[in-house]
Amino acid sequence: MAEPTREPTAGSRSPSGRWPGRWLGPALLLVASAGALTLGLIEAWHDSPTFDEPVYVSSGVVAVLHHDLTLNDEHPPLPKVLAALPVLAVHPVVPAETSWTRNDEHSYSARFAVAQLDAHRLRQVTFASRLVPLVEMLAVAWVAYALAASLFGAAAGALAGLLWLGSAFVLGLGHLDGTDLPFALAVVATSWALERWLRRRSGGALAVVGVCGGLAVSCQSTGLLVLLVAIAVVVVSGWRRAGVRRALGQGGTLLVVAFVVLWVPYAVLEPSTVVHPWGLLPRPWVEGLAYLQTHDTSPSPAYVAGYAYDGRRWWFWPLSLVVKYPLTTLIVLVAGVAAWWWVDRGSRRRALAVVALPGAVLACFTVLVPQDLGLRYLLPVLALWCAGAGALMPAVRAMRPPLRSVSTVALAVLVAASVASTVASFPDSLAWTSAPFRPGYAAASNSDLDWGQSLYALDAWARGRRPWVAYFGPRGLSAHVPGTRPLLGAAPGKVRGWVAVSATALTSEDREQLAWLRRYCPVGTLGGSVLVFHLAQPPGPSRAARAAAPAPAAPRPVCPGSWSEPSEGATR
Repeated sequence: MAEPTREPTAGSRSPSGRWPGRWLGPALLLVASAGALTLGLIEAWHDSPTFDEPVYVSSGVVAVLHHDLTLNDEHPPLPKVLAALPVLAVHPVVPAETSWTRNDEHSYSARFAVAQLDAHRLRQVTFASRLVPLVEMLAVAWVAYALAASLFGAAAGALAGLLWLGSAFVLGLGHLDGTDLPFALAVVATSWALERWLRRRSGGALAVVGVCGGLAVSCQSTGLLVLLVAIAVVVVSGWRRAGVRRALGQGGTLLVVAFVVLWVPYAVLEPSTVVHPWGLLPRPWVEGLAYLQTHDTSPSPAYVAGYAYDGRRWWFWPLSLVVKYPLTTLIVLVAGVAAWWWVDRGSRRRALAVVALPGAVLACFTVLVPQDLGLRYLLPVLALWCAGAGALMPAVRAMRPPLRSVSTVALAVLVAASVASTVASFPDSLAWTSAPFRPGYAAASNSDLDWGQSLYALDAWARGRRPWVAYFGPRGLSAHVPGTRPLLGAAPGKVRGWVAVSATALTSEDREQLAWLRRYCPVGTLGGSVLVFHLAQPPGPSRAARAAAPAPAAPRPVCPGSWSEPSEGATR
């Protein structure tokens, strides 16, 4: 394959005087952004609060109104506060608290969610909290566009943005209030700023890197890894160019700017943190890091593609990627990395420094954490991967005419198929899984499928049925489905009639208690995340018989009839 050519300059445009790549790529990305925003707004209204959202909303509101940063201090306040600002416009109910400095996030978030429910504001408050995350989802696409365009050309930028937005997984998480999406935005912005500094080597460009790195640390504690990678790149790349002393000075400048940015939200929201720091760091940030070290290092229940276990499995992440991403997208992503060998050496070296290095560091850290809860933890890595896949465009342009045309058409078909799968996932994008792994509830769990987003649908379905329910969702809301009976803790021999179970409860969180139910086929689902059973008779009373035939780890496919039938080995 020949060496790829550089992007056309102003003097080498097409005979019409306009080079299509200069407007076609941004136009396509603009259309995709409008479509993603439309679908995201509808899903933001359609989906009920997911497991962690009341914690983030309540902590963000409390931080603004009461200057309390102890609630949910394991995550820095900046992304939660930004998402909470539109919530103030709908006047949420803020439950009273006798001591705002000793809040318990679990109990208070439950009270907060119930208060919104009782005041008939839960949907409005939840929707408002998702507006800023939707903007952040679009911002990731455009920053990835800028990063890929700087590395590989404008057409590569358009491909990066389309790969990001053309994903049901991104749409499913993009309309939720959380910390993973703003962190992904900060990571991609840091990579873009770092690539910009590598080309300009100016003090202003270095300051931008520091600001973006500080924002990454202000979104998640793992942003410190991103900042350290940026400092290492600045120091190493400047070692030969400017000497050891100047290179170390540039790294120190970057560090100082980043930590000033980290301090700003704490100083504004709770000025007392300036008076009582922990060394050079805000005390709440350090306490949050200590909380994560204590609580996020213990194994958690996990489930993927029929495998249920506790703890960490390295194969959870590649397997989850195959489950949650269509094959068409994966082909483009893998081919995009392979195309790095055919881009010019300068672009490849910059891509390794600003895309591959931070992505690899974050990926390795994530795989080592013993909580396989969902692919969302790799969201910033996937965003960087989309930017890196832009290398396909110069590689295709470098091909000879017949092969170039075929490759261009093939690439367009693959991207179009990915976008089509995203549209087809509507309105249940969070529960979407790729075609080989269906039904989705048998292939994924937790935030990869069922994060509690179907409470509204469950509430509407349960009316008049008096079902047994095991709902996995936000604290405080699971017991607020009128006319239902709690399935967890009930003797299986007494359960008959309608049953509704969250997929996460059935396959991971409560899989031992609900093992007997996995022998029965559901008669349907609610939003792809809540399984509905209709039991004509309760399970047989013989515990020994049930133990002799262990229940499968994966739930069964939907029954062809209107009653849930037991599998062979299940006793009536």
